[in-house]
Amino acid sequence: MHQLSIVLCVAVVAIASASYYPQQHPVPTPRPTPRPTPRPTIIDECTCSLEKGTYCTAVPSDGCRSFTERTAFLPAKTKRCPYGLQFDVQVCDCVSPRDTVCPRYCPAPHVQHAVAGRSCSQNGNTYRQIPGTHCHKFTQETATLPPQVHSCPYGLKFDLKTCVCNYPKDTICYN
Repeated sequence: MHQLSIVLCVAVVAIASASYYPQQHPVPTPRPTPRPTPRPTIIDECTCSLEKGTYCTAVPSDGCRSFTERTAFLPAKTKRCPYGLQFDVQVCDCVSPRDTVCPRYCPAPHVQHAVAGRSCSQNGNTYRQIPGTHCHKFTQETATLPPQVHSCPYGLKFDLKTCVCNYPKDTICYN
């Protein structure tokens, strides 16, 4: 009997002390908001862009297992998709072949027509100052892509000697 009263006392103490602790409710953890997937800009049947100044062109001669990437001021790079994937211009990424739209033929690069005004060339890109902008804006084009307009960072001007935005004191501005 003595043991039973000890067990009952311990049980009463345990129940009484448990009632003094506030109940803890599980706090739901917020789920991170998914980042929106950027939509590609389709330039033509062979070329797309996910961000301004970077263009990707499919290489259909190898079944779109590779693509050429062109970025301002950098030489063009041919990149291979991971094994088993193909480059799809519609999504501007390497995807499963069953989801790929690979052009059968990409036209030859367009021929640059002589344009009035001075220019400089670097890494397969041609640059021109835009008249009337005091050299704050310039165009960049390649043999396969039309001119794209770019602006120099504040306080700089586009320099045809170096083919980059430069300090005004070091820049020759023709317009």
